[in-house]
Amino acid sequence: MAEYQYEGMFLLDSNRFAADAEGTQQVVHGILDRVGAKVVASRPWQDGRLCYPIEKQRKGLYYLTCFTMEGDQMPELNRLCKLNETVLRQLVIRHSKVIFDAMVDALTSHDGALHSPEQRADPRDPRSGGYGERERTPDSIDEGR
Repeated sequence: MAEYQYEGMFLLDSNRFAADAEGTQQVVHGILDRVGAKVVASRPWQDGRLCYPIEKQRKGLYYLTCFTMEGDQMPELNRLCKLNETVLRQLVIRHSKVIFDAMVDALTSHDGALHSPEQRADPRDPRSGGYGERERTPDSIDEGR
């Protein structure tokens, strides 16, 4: 069977990740190794509250990974993730080469900081992604004329 490029989003138990980050990442990489996948790029993506409890967990960590794998190994990957206690959910998407390369570039060029819903932008600062208007100063009032 042919080898394809995939993006995998794994929802992990954030308590286990907080206690042993390296070990938790190794769990995901170990599952991928067992199905013959080659990990190209990976990193923790977002840590925060879940909208609803999953397996009695209220918090989770999203772990994003890009890998190549033969297509016939997908059922085995799903089975191994369901059997693992650290992986709460997973979603795997097959990408074209162009999108896969763009994803790998984005993952490898990122600063590595975790982003969560609790890290909100300042609503008054339009440069930070906020939705409010900028503060009116005497200089900005003169610019509006």
